[in-house]
Amino acid sequence: MSTTTYAPRDVWNRAWALSPALTVKTVLMFAGAVSTALLLAVDERQLVGEPLWLKPFKFYVSLTIFEATLLYFFSFLPERRRFLRRVGVVIAACGYLEMVAITLQAARGVRSHFNTATPFDQAVFSSMGIAITVMWVTVLVFALVLLRSKLEDRVLASTLRMGLLVTLVGMGLGFFMTTPHGEQLETLASGERPLEVGAHTFGGRDGGPGLPLVGWSRTAGDMRPAHFVGMHALQVLPLLALGLARRKQRSESRELAWVRAAGVGYLGLTLVLGLQALRGQSIVSWDATGLASLGAVVGASLLTLAAHPLRPRAPESLPPPAPAGLG
Repeated sequence: MSTTTYAPRDVWNRAWALSPALTVKTVLMFAGAVSTALLLAVDERQLVGEPLWLKPFKFYVSLTIFEATLLYFFSFLPERRRFLRRVGVVIAACGYLEMVAITLQAARGVRSHFNTATPFDQAVFSSMGIAITVMWVTVLVFALVLLRSKLEDRVLASTLRMGLLVTLVGMGLGFFMTTPHGEQLETLASGERPLEVGAHTFGGRDGGPGLPLVGWSRTAGDMRPAHFVGMHALQVLPLLALGLARRKQRSESRELAWVRAAGVGYLGLTLVLGLQALRGQSIVSWDATGLASLGAVVGASLLTLAAHPLRPRAPESLPPPAPAGLG
């Protein structure tokens, strides 16, 4: 695995060659993160129990990391330049739509997600749902192409593929938050239109006591932890491969065993966090079922590790030396 470093201009040129649309989008998302961080410092307004600009800030940061990571993944398919540019355009367009909606609603002082209070709010929320669905399908197509590609470094290839698959699962879990539940179902059953459709929490209302900074509920199930953990498999699993690559004595079989076990564990943790949310259990309150699920994930990860040979391949035997010539 190459450890070559590049100057900022080289990084920009390489990213631009892969996807101009996604390169510009990544820079703009970073600028949005800086801008909303400043707004957090000067605007003290609250919305659903948290600072008004916290959600836009978190989304700008998340999309900056997500899209920069995708550009890194793109670099493993240099021969598919036209395909990558099309993928980049679609993902960038979807991200623009989502962030314009989130920023606009924050500027208006209302929720962007789940808000159906007025026809305009409902249209904004619906457009965001369409954008994220198109983005999910596009990332899935890219993942399938990467899965079929032959990469020289088997360890890195394994983490890239598992990272994409777990990320798709994490993104998919977000759709549970957009469906009506709790009191919203009762309102719909009565023939009335609820002010909100969907929520972060299950078994409680959004805006209750939450963890610092992230705001994840401390009293009810919350799908955001599963969504967050799954989405960032794109970064965590490849970083594991890069860390293993820095070891002086490398063994491909051992590294494959560890990264695959980590991938199984990461996927299991994402699913358990999603189950915890759907059961109405807070991330800080684990019952016997939740703990048993975590134990099953640990067991599956250990079984994956045990199923792979940890010993390095024996070197090929060399032919015996030819007899020395007589002088």
